[in-house]
Amino acid sequence: MSSVIIVLGHKNDQYGQLSPLSIARCQLALDVLDSDHTSKVICTGGFGKNFNQTKVPHATYNRQYLIRQGVAQNQFLNDAQSRFTIEDATLTYPLLSMHKASKVKVISSDFHIPRVKLIFDFVMPSINKEYLPANSPISHKELLLLQQHEEFARQRDSQTLKTSPCFN
Repeated sequence: MSSVIIVLGHKNDQYGQLSPLSIARCQLALDVLDSDHTSKVICTGGFGKNFNQTKVPHATYNRQYLIRQGVAQNQFLNDAQSRFTIEDATLTYPLLSMHKASKVKVISSDFHIPRVKLIFDFVMPSINKEYLPANSPISHKELLLLQQHEEFARQRDSQTLKTSPCFN
């Protein structure tokens, strides 16, 4: 199989409208697909109090957005209905293995990539990965708050990966 693009989810509102960060991630996936029409796509995101309280998985909203922009339905692999970044990795890994992915491009927001890299490198060390940062179309103040959260979350997730019996 050729490469797989993993589009990490972010948020949607109560009507299923994607956040600007989710749209930026999808747009980057579209840019990648423009130059590589053979890649398959996995969208991530299920349900969660802080990112999706609708009855439809967040990944479905990302998939629908990409389809409306011209991505063919047959380019998608199964979605990963994850609740957080560690699940993005643990739920996509079996899909990548099943489809014998030779190259994986992981798309997330620029501020999120360091944590994504930490987690995906830990969960799937043998898979060839490239991390693609989507620019964050948000205010400087919002970006600073997200960067602060990411620092805390990176430390928390690093500890979880090192100490959880699931990963050792």
